[in-house]
This record gives sequence, C-alpha cells and structure tokens, in this order.
Amino acid sequence: MLTPPDALTPTLSPGAGLSRRRFSHQLLAGGAAAVGMPAGAQRAPAAAPAVADQVAWPAAPAPLAAQHRRAFTGLAARIDQQLPDVQSLAVLHRGHLAFEHYRAGITAATLQDTQSVTKSVLALLFGCAMADGHVRGPQELVAMRLPQLLRVGADARVQRLRFEHLLTMTAGWPAEQTAQRDRDDDLRQLARRPFVAEPGTRFAYDNGAANLLALALANAVRRPLADYARERLFAPLGIHAFNWRRGAQGHALGALGLSLTPRAMLRLGELALAEGRWQGRALVPADFVRQATERRNAGGAPLFAAYGYLWWVAATAPSRRAERRTAMANGYGGQWIYVYPPLDLVVAATSRRTPESMARGQALTLIRRDVLPALQGLR
Repeated sequence: MLTPPDALTPTLSPGAGLSRRRFSHQLLAGGAAAVGMPAGAQRAPAAAPAVADQVAWPAAPAPLAAQHRRAFTGLAARIDQQLPDVQSLAVLHRGHLAFEHYRAGITAATLQDTQSVTKSVLALLFGCAMADGHVRGPQELVAMRLPQLLRVGADARVQRLRFEHLLTMTAGWPAEQTAQRDRDDDLRQLARRPFVAEPGTRFAYDNGAANLLALALANAVRRPLADYARERLFAPLGIHAFNWRRGAQGHALGALGLSLTPRAMLRLGELALAEGRWQGRALVPADFVRQATERRNAGGAPLFAAYGYLWWVAATAPSRRAERRTAMANGYGGQWIYVYPPLDLVVAATSRRTPESMARGQALTLIRRDVLPALQGLR
C-alpha cells in the first residue's frame, strides 16, 4: 500500500517493449547505463492494439447457482448505496463466478490501478523465474543476478542481500510507502539508501525493496519485466489486457504500477489458490506458492498482518488451526485479491485510491462481513 503516484509514465502495454538484446545492453552495460537508461533513451514503446482478456469460468451447476443468487441478494444495492469507495467486486467460489458488480462507468474490461497488488504478482513472477532457471531461489544473493549492485552500493550490507530479504521486506532499509517518481527504478538511488538493520532481522514495508527486486528479476530474465510477465504468466492465464507503469529510468516498477481488470485479479488469485497449477501444468512451482502465501515473519504496518513472499497472510477464520492461511494481495486505497482456501474462494475488489478510502477500508469490510458469511455453510 502506498501514496498514489501522480503520473509515473510512460507505461508498458501488452505486446510492446524493448527487444531482449537492447534491454540487456541498457541494463547490463557499465557506467551510467548500469543504473538506468539515459533520459534520451526513454522512448515510449509503440502502443499495442487493445486485446481483451480471455478470462472466463464455467457456469455453476443449477443448484449452486441458485445458492449464489440467494447468498448475494441485495449486495449490489448495498455497495452502491452504502460503500461509495468500492468500485468493483468479483467473487469466485468453487471455480465459478458467483458474483460480479461494477460501479457506473466501470466494466469487467476496465483496467484498474492495483497499486501494491503489483508486489504480489511480482512474487509469482519470481516463482516463474525459478522454474525457468533464471534465479536459483530465495536464498540466492541478489548481486549474483544484478552485479551492478556491488558497484553502486555504498554499504557493505548490500553484498549480503538475498532475494529472501526483498521478498519478505526484511532488507534492512527503513519503511518507505511513498512513490518517489525520480528514483523508484534508479539502482544507484535504491542501493545507496541508509540501512537501519542487518538484512533479514527486521520487517519494514519498503517500496524500494520491491523495486530493487523488479530490477534484479528483469536483469535475470534478460528482458523487460512486462514482456516476461505477458509471455510466462499472463498469456497462459488468458490475461491479455494490462499496463505496467515504468519509472523515470524506463524500467517496470515492482512496488506498484500494474493495472489489471478485476477478472484478471481474480484469475491470479485462483492461481494462488491452486498453488501455481493451471490447466494441468505447474505454471508457478507449488512449493514456492506455498512458501509465498505462508507466514514468513510477523509483518507489521501498514496492514498489521503477517507476511509471506510479498503476500500478506492471516490465520483463516473461524478455525485458527486451518491448514492453509488466508493470502492477501493488497494495494493502497482498498485494492484486494483475497484468497480463502476453506471455502475454495477468491475475491477481487477495487476501490478509490484516496487517503479517505484507505482509512475507511470499505472493501475489506465488504469481504469479511458480507462475502464470507454469505458463503459459509453452502453445500
């Protein structure tokens, strides 16, 4: 969750991007190019033709569909009349679209700025990169995939940074939840921030750690991160419409900037619920998805929940002894992917991106007080 950026441009649109060779040259070359493209090289890619998502689910059997209708009777009116911050809500139950509602002016095809939900998607991409052999795993040193880090980092602790530290927000830098337009993807600026703790010892929700992870991952896969996401994760899931905002240096951000449709958010939550399996294949390694959505540390602000690998996690109510925990991707203002294994349930919600919406928390209230109780006890 973070302060809403004003206009971090340009965007990476699906189907557009730098070639692998050109990208590698810009990110891997020595000198200034090692920490970001020079201003003159920040040419926005040509816009790709709009492509609709192909995200759909089979119709529920008639008895279950009838239960869904009864369970959610009146919910659309409640959202419109009592929850003005909530912009969209989509509910997937037992593999079927149980409920979907969009505020006037928004449709199932409308791209929504997911804010820090981007971080949780970045974690899934890290799992993809593991499966593809681009990274060894969370215990690998970041500098093994981003050697420039050693040249620009002023503190010896950057040498000890592991991917685990970035994934769990325990890199040792202070908490930082705001968008820094001029340095979000500037490796030199990210690496030279003062440490306040030894890596791995203290949780601090830090956008810089996620942005550094995005740079390292793009370097490891040798192509722009949006291209890798489209080819390796989004396209197999039927997600074709998305935007990924770039920072001032021209690189996709890891902390924020990914715009998706609510149904695409639902599909990504479905993938997490299925522990990375999609249509009979392991799209993301199951072991990694389990690790990402399990408690890695106690977490803390701003959500005050436990933390996995860029996913928030919570004890699954009503039984705290439940084998699998609730996994949550959360973005500023009330953007949610909420994965609740006991009910075979995924919820996607989007909200206004304002401090007031953030403070009121209407989307989370809607999920916990309306959606979950409505589905409890269905046969």
